[in-house]
Amino acid sequence: MKPLTEKSLLSSLCQREVSCPSLSKRGEGRFLKCVSLPKRKDLFLVLTAILLSIAVFGCGKKGDPTLKSYERPETPSNLGIVHREDSLFITWAYPPAKEYLLSQFLVLRRTGQEFEKLAVVDKESRSYIDTKISAGSTYEYKVVSQNLRGVQSSDPAAVSASPLQAPLRPTKLSYSVSGNTVTLVWEPSARGTLFNVYRSTEKGKFGMKPINPEPLSEPIVKDAFSVNTVFHYTVRSLTGGSARGEGPASDELTIDARDLVPPMPRNLQAFPAPDKVFLSWTELDELWITGFNVYRKTDNDDFVLLGKTQTPAFLDAEAPSSKKDYRITAVGISKEGPAAEIKSIFYIPQR
Repeated sequence: MKPLTEKSLLSSLCQREVSCPSLSKRGEGRFLKCVSLPKRKDLFLVLTAILLSIAVFGCGKKGDPTLKSYERPETPSNLGIVHREDSLFITWAYPPAKEYLLSQFLVLRRTGQEFEKLAVVDKESRSYIDTKISAGSTYEYKVVSQNLRGVQSSDPAAVSASPLQAPLRPTKLSYSVSGNTVTLVWEPSARGTLFNVYRSTEKGKFGMKPINPEPLSEPIVKDAFSVNTVFHYTVRSLTGGSARGEGPASDELTIDARDLVPPMPRNLQAFPAPDKVFLSWTELDELWITGFNVYRKTDNDDFVLLGKTQTPAFLDAEAPSSKKDYRITAVGISKEGPAAEIKSIFYIPQR
């Protein structure tokens, strides 16, 4: 594009010959073809508009037009299927960074010769639940992505399932805690069934991924115990296979360290001396125990709190001039356990 000059601007506005002294002085020609020169104010507005259009639209050669919006979008990957109760759960993966190119996902299903559109799913979703199924039938699924111009991705590999009658729910789910391990047990609904165990930090909301990497053949599982996090558990029976074939969930079990009652301290012993009594007991395995309370009773008085300790030992600095009874309790996150007791402790001088 040629540079913009006063002559070229005036030439674009003029159509008859007039004398142009300002141009003549510079030797750029004497006459221009002008119909009429606009008034000075109008000329200023015209020139301003031309300069603004150049600033906005630029000059020079434009880039080649892009056809990226007409390209096929990326194909959804990791297509999976799970049979749970009376539904089939179809899941897939897609890069979140490429969602802006999409308008939606299309879920296709085949029960006969051809795949048919089953559902349209928004681009942020990665799953679909098909509730219109029957035990004993075979279903195949594909998921394709579609961009803003309606161009669809290539077909992914299909997944299929032939759901059977789902097994009954497990019952009597319970737990115990030892050290930093929680053990869950339950009663099977039938012999020979497999199990999946699900865990969540939100009551009533469980995902599709169990804590066990493979289906369990026995009604027991161990998991890490957390003092600071409340966990909820549920168990499902399953028939097995690539689509699992899970039945209804068991009753939900909540494990909260604040609900735990510490066990009774063991092997409580007392070692009296002329001016003090030393107490000791066996350390407990439970990592969630925060300490111990020590109580003392003298003569006919009631037990009173003598002190607290975080170790399995305590020193009573008062001389055992009369018989004393002691109680030791373990303290959990919010509850105190049953007491271990030792009675009639006093010092007998050596002869």
